[in-house]
Amino acid sequence: ENQNLIPPVRHRISYACFRPVDMMTSSHVFRRYSQNTFRFKKIINSSCFPIQNRSKIVELRAAVFHCYERSFGKIHAPVPSWHQWPLQQIQEGSPSLSIFAIRGIHNPSGKSSLRPPTIDDVQYFRSVLSRPERSILTNLMETADSGDYSESGGELQRYNQDWTNIYHGSSSLVLRPQNTGEVSSILSYCRENYIGITPQGGNTGLCGGATPIKNEIILSLEDLNNIYHLDPCSGVLICDAGCILQNLHDYANEREFLLPLDIGSKGTCQIGGNISTNAGGQYFFRFGSLHGTVVGMEVVLPNGEVLHFNIDSGIDAEINAKQNNNNRSGSHRKDNTGYDLKHLFIGAEGTLGVVTKVAIACPALPISRNSALLICNSYEKVLNVMKAAKEDLGEILSAIELMDWNTLQLVKTHGINTSDDSNGGSGLLGEILSAETYGKSNQLYLLVETQGSNLEHDNSKMDAFLTRLFESSTIDNGFLSQDSKQIMEMWKIRESCNPSVARAGCVYKFDVSVPIEEYMDVAHEVNNKLKAELNSRSEDDEITPVVCVWGHLADGNAHINIVPKLGTFDKDKSLAKLIESIVYAAVLGRKGSISAEHGLGQSKNSYLSKIKTESTLD
Repeated sequence: ENQNLIPPVRHRISYACFRPVDMMTSSHVFRRYSQNTFRFKKIINSSCFPIQNRSKIVELRAAVFHCYERSFGKIHAPVPSWHQWPLQQIQEGSPSLSIFAIRGIHNPSGKSSLRPPTIDDVQYFRSVLSRPERSILTNLMETADSGDYSESGGELQRYNQDWTNIYHGSSSLVLRPQNTGEVSSILSYCRENYIGITPQGGNTGLCGGATPIKNEIILSLEDLNNIYHLDPCSGVLICDAGCILQNLHDYANEREFLLPLDIGSKGTCQIGGNISTNAGGQYFFRFGSLHGTVVGMEVVLPNGEVLHFNIDSGIDAEINAKQNNNNRSGSHRKDNTGYDLKHLFIGAEGTLGVVTKVAIACPALPISRNSALLICNSYEKVLNVMKAAKEDLGEILSAIELMDWNTLQLVKTHGINTSDDSNGGSGLLGEILSAETYGKSNQLYLLVETQGSNLEHDNSKMDAFLTRLFESSTIDNGFLSQDSKQIMEMWKIRESCNPSVARAGCVYKFDVSVPIEEYMDVAHEVNNKLKAELNSRSEDDEITPVVCVWGHLADGNAHINIVPKLGTFDKDKSLAKLIESIVYAAVLGRKGSISAEHGLGQSKNSYLSKIKTESTLD
């Protein structure tokens, strides 16, 4: 490798000219999908390819793949004729180089292959966007006598900062397109002009996936929020990717259907981001993943091309169908006409394109619903409860959620109001944690929910289930909801876990999958090793970090949250690395996954080579 020809730069390569980050959380590493071979070939063979000397195409392709492999720090084999690649014909920023969108990340010279947006770019977007006063948010024009079409940049901060306040970008331009056509125009322009883009949805991710690295354009999908219709026969709902999940729940419930995805951030997150990260949620056990419930999708590729997978080919078609009282969605539950390409975009974290429209299958709204909050004195008994739930509740079992004692203590101290009294004082949470009755630090708490179609039948099954647990002393105590208000109170406790822990201090969050039988073993190992490591480094009083665990027990999905010191909110990068290494060692040592439902984002890229085989990455 001739260092005079290629600087020691760590590169990313994408077919697009944008950093494809998902709407909620995403990866900042362009993974090596096999179809890139076809893409590069397609570009190189096109008539618009700017290199005159066609005999150099082979060397150029080899050079591109060489840079591609450098993004993973490995070169599997020497590249033929590398030293003969005519760099003088391909200068940085030229059209030929921008086709491949090679972006230098760790560049000692400080130069970036992707350029930031400029005032001229803002002027262009003003000319193509239907509502520039709404769609363009920038601080680039403040010193350029721009007129009144560009908003102040004061709002930019909320787009440049993730929910955890760990990741921060410096984007000077946010674009909020109003339809798929505008998304297509933006992406094609940025590809042609070599401008970086960060797609963003509700910005509720916990891995920094929707946060710019530097000064990319932020493509916010928040204005793509139309709900078109819900087919009363098939139960297929069609909507834009920017729809807030809670709004979709309300829309479906009004029509006696249930949206199969439910997560704690549903009041803010968007369905496009959920799909891009393959979000799971509490009903994953009952309804499965989005790979099973998403039946159609509209996607804009990096070059601006719009693809339709089992979905009508335009918003106009949807509106016309609605006006003509034609409720057929154009999306079928079964479509076996070749490759089911939509699955490539579910969980791809935006690395392949921007999801703009979704068709999702919704089950009928359950007629009966029950929930019980159960207390166990050991994890062995928790496993017995789960076994009994699967046997006794069977087809109506919809969720089994676990919370540990540390978590509920922080919910009680820092959580939102969970009863008529502040902080759950004499309500359900206060009664559960009362030291005079049940509150013990070794206790674990289970939220079990059922959904069915026959109230009498479902109540009978729940009663039989709870009787079995009491008679066998499997549970220490429990609480059975009597109405929908009490069901909501139980779920309010569960959904308060994440924000409550965040208010307690600087929290380091992990979303992992582990074998169910070792669910709590991981937390205990992390707690013991972290406590020993912190105290070995400190000369002060003994340090006792707070390790909280909650999550979707039936899926083996644990949310491990660590607050090293209550009341301290300062970030410590070295401490973060230490905690990360301890947690991931415990997870990988049990052949678990370091990302159950949050994706990779900026936080987990360095672990790719440890969780995927070399052949899989290739």
